[in-house]
Amino acid sequence: MCGIAGIFAYGASAPPIDQEELLRIREAMIRRGPDGAGLWISPDQRAGLAHRRLAIIDLSETGAQPMATADGRFRITFNGEIYNYRELRAQLQAKGCVFRSNSDTEVLLHLYAERGAEMVHALRGMFAFGIHDSFDQTIFLARDPFGIKPLYYADDGSSFRFASQVKALLKGGRVDTSPAPAGQVGFYLWGHLPDPYTLYKGITSLPPGSTMLVDAGGRREPKKYFSIAREFASANALAADLSPQASREKLHAALKDSVRHHLVADVPVGVFLSSGLDSTTLTALAAEAGSGDLHTITLGFDEYRGTGDDETPLASLVARTYGTSHRTQWVSRNDFAAHMDAMLEAMDQPSIDGVNTYFVSRAAAEAGMKVALSGVGGDELFGGYPSFRELPLMAGSLGVMQRFPRVGRGFRRVSAPLLKHFTSPKYAGLLEYGGSYAGGYLLRRGLYMPWELPEFLDGDLVRQGWDELQTLLRLEETVRGVDSDFQKVSALELSWYMRNQLLRDSDWAGMAHSLEIRVPLVDVELFRHLAPLTARGRASKQEMARAPARPLPQQVTERRKTGFSIPVRDWLQQAGSGSSVPRGIRGWARRILPPPKKPKRVLALVTDAFGGHGGIANFNRDFLSALCAHEAVGELVVFVRHAPGRYEGLPRKLTYVTSAAGSKIRFAATVLKYAIARPRTDLVVCGHINLLPLGFLLRSWFGVPILLEIYGIDAWQRTSGTLANFYARRVDAVVSISEITKQRFMAWSGCEDWKFVLLPNAIHAGLYGVGPKDPAMLKRYGLDGRVVLMTLGRIVSQERYKGFDEVLELLPTLCLDIPNVAYLIVGDGTDRRRLEEKAISLGVSDRVVFAGLIDEAEKADHYRLADAYVMPSCGEGFGFVFLEAMACGIPVIGSLADGSREALMNGSLGTLVDPDDAGGIKRAILAAIPQPREIPKGLEYFSYANFERRVRHIVDRW
Repeated sequence: MCGIAGIFAYGASAPPIDQEELLRIREAMIRRGPDGAGLWISPDQRAGLAHRRLAIIDLSETGAQPMATADGRFRITFNGEIYNYRELRAQLQAKGCVFRSNSDTEVLLHLYAERGAEMVHALRGMFAFGIHDSFDQTIFLARDPFGIKPLYYADDGSSFRFASQVKALLKGGRVDTSPAPAGQVGFYLWGHLPDPYTLYKGITSLPPGSTMLVDAGGRREPKKYFSIAREFASANALAADLSPQASREKLHAALKDSVRHHLVADVPVGVFLSSGLDSTTLTALAAEAGSGDLHTITLGFDEYRGTGDDETPLASLVARTYGTSHRTQWVSRNDFAAHMDAMLEAMDQPSIDGVNTYFVSRAAAEAGMKVALSGVGGDELFGGYPSFRELPLMAGSLGVMQRFPRVGRGFRRVSAPLLKHFTSPKYAGLLEYGGSYAGGYLLRRGLYMPWELPEFLDGDLVRQGWDELQTLLRLEETVRGVDSDFQKVSALELSWYMRNQLLRDSDWAGMAHSLEIRVPLVDVELFRHLAPLTARGRASKQEMARAPARPLPQQVTERRKTGFSIPVRDWLQQAGSGSSVPRGIRGWARRILPPPKKPKRVLALVTDAFGGHGGIANFNRDFLSALCAHEAVGELVVFVRHAPGRYEGLPRKLTYVTSAAGSKIRFAATVLKYAIARPRTDLVVCGHINLLPLGFLLRSWFGVPILLEIYGIDAWQRTSGTLANFYARRVDAVVSISEITKQRFMAWSGCEDWKFVLLPNAIHAGLYGVGPKDPAMLKRYGLDGRVVLMTLGRIVSQERYKGFDEVLELLPTLCLDIPNVAYLIVGDGTDRRRLEEKAISLGVSDRVVFAGLIDEAEKADHYRLADAYVMPSCGEGFGFVFLEAMACGIPVIGSLADGSREALMNGSLGTLVDPDDAGGIKRAILAAIPQPREIPKGLEYFSYANFERRVRHIVDRW
């Protein structure tokens, strides 16, 4: 038992193997192999294999991995045990193969060299391995027939990775971790993840009984070399009609042979002993095989002392009968609570089971065991579950309902809401599913039914996951070609519950304590011997129990079946008391894997954003983009009031409705029409106070919170709209760009302080940067040799507060100190003519340049023309232009009177002046001109990364 890993850079564009990544993957599996570690990377750095070793066979260094053939062509990393390796070794030696170790690993290497992929048909054991061929430049992967040993892989289109654990691949840090709907839905359907799915889109399980080849062309599709249904069908076709006595002898011989092979080891092998027939039979057969000092271990639970569920008395009796060294480990609710975090950490993929195996493995490891036999597989092979009676009965009595699917669906839809208050909700699906083996098995083994999942999972996620899983189709495929009722149920239990739940739990729970768990009743040779007998009812649990030469105690054979019981339900009900999580196993499932919150559907009403210009458009673009980046937001629909036209390159998840632009009535009609057609919304964002009436109509329609954005002067005083003023204090939350905007809005609206969140503008540093003045642009504006002051903004009479007048009025005296001074005004509007006339009247028209509207792509170059950015405004809500200028390394002068001081962080990033103090403004300009061009260190506060984090807090709150 080990942990294996590998990386194969098969694509021409793939980067070389990162040794640190491979080591991270390997060391994440240290519990799987504490006895040693190995690493190999090819000379060309295109392939790498890693190994963590739990030494069971050939304890010497010759058994270390990765292991290579003498010529270096083939190299392997292997997890598992090959129980017939000695026979295979003898065959290979007879053909001239020379061995340098006594390990089963080396047998695999020589066998692959001789037979290639066909080697798997000769193997008896549990295994997952990868073999690199340095001549053909390939990686060959294989997994045992029943999937006892796990093997996961990730393929990004140029590099292929594999490992024994999902969590190990995650530690490497190079795989796609996007949530996989099939994995999420599959877990809640079954309480485990059905192969080949995981929780991540980028990680897949190699199916049991499959091989895979990866070459320069990439990953080939897995090839199935073993099928339970096919084995049942072929065994029945070729089986001879044996007498009851001959059948009994065949059964007993096969069981003894399997146990004998599973005792092959260079360390002692113990047994997990309960009072059930499976583990007691294994104990008796192991003792009969003469395995030496046989150790057995049993779990006892304080809650079961003195009750019929207490397995310890009968287990002790069996241990005395067969002379084992026996140990009982008592477990209490406190132990469960103390180890819960460690247990969940060890759980590689989420599972509602495995608690008992975790604790018995812990006890076995504390007793010094490295290998233990488990009775997993006995109920699936010998018909020990109620499903062997119930499924044929349901399929026979309800099969006619398959002709009337609408009746079954109708009954389920009507009865489900009522039945869930009185009994299991599964009964609602009896007519819809119970008439087939596939549907009946889903009812019998399913944790949640498909129609229940949208109650706590997103509906789109459920639909996508259910469609991808094709659960009923795959269940039908499991029994296709199998005629016997018994074998149909056996195929389902072996392929689903045992394979995906019990075997996977045995792997992670045993490996959490560096313990190898072997399963003699899950053996390909045993299965092939018993397959013909099961169709004729000649392989029952009682027949199995008669296999030992020394009979089992009568108290064991006559005891009612309880399984390997553990009081998890009771523990969880207490642990879940007072919690919003449901109690019992369903609640346990939702604690192991908390359901992802349903992605929010957000409607946003804005004046301007993508494709627009100015600070408000910039703010909206960043705010909407950050909303889309949050995983909690599934869809964002934006209605824009003043759209300039169609805009390309929108964020994923964002729908930009520009057809709403135009009149207020047409805008409102478009919004309401869209909302009625899509009836679910979780949050309404209102990007301007004048849009509040429409926003509140949506709020009342959907019954969801409304969030108002306030940017600047638009929110500093009452609006002309009576309804907007009425709703202003009734919003659920307010996002304010600055503290000054918040305070002025509160002063007239009466909105409570606790509703506010400050969200200052963000600067995208990559769009700016320090640089020289552009000679071509200097020439365009006639600014060669000039000391340039600059202001950027809309030139409209409503926004005379920007500070254009104040700077113009300074120029006549400023030119005495700076003879070559010039003033560059970037922007346009209805007030430009007045400013031009003012420059003429002041006698400075030759020093004033009006650039007009500029393209966004040229904005940074315009800032770099300036020697100082000057905007002594008295009505700015924040001043995004200051951030842009600072990001270009230009010294800035802002105002003490408005939100500018927040953009300049109270003067730490620039100079603050009183807009009414002409002398102060002039002194600030004269001090700024000689300053070097550099980006202030504190500007990082306004980075987009910080902006996005602030938006995440807003989404999480509302």
